[in-house]
Amino acid sequence: MAKMNLSPEAKAAKAAYQNEWRKRNPEKAKRYIENYWERKAAEMNSPKVKAQARARELYAKGYTQRQIAEVLDISVGTVNAYLNKD
Repeated sequence: MAKMNLSPEAKAAKAAYQNEWRKRNPEKAKRYIENYWERKAAEMNSPKVKAQARARELYAKGYTQRQIAEVLDISVGTVNAYLNKD
């Protein structure tokens, strides 16, 4: 989701609306938060995320992209994408 560039007044209005919605719908808010963190936990434990973390770790240790690709058994292009993400 792209970050919105809102004016201070718009940010305040958005926050007030969200707070009111949470007060009116506590169960929906609770389910939303639970679902969000369950998805995040699953995402963080995915093989792709682990490979990205391992690629960054190896790169920090001084490995070249080609060496990282060999260690992780992935293409150099994939290593490049992992290292340039974010």
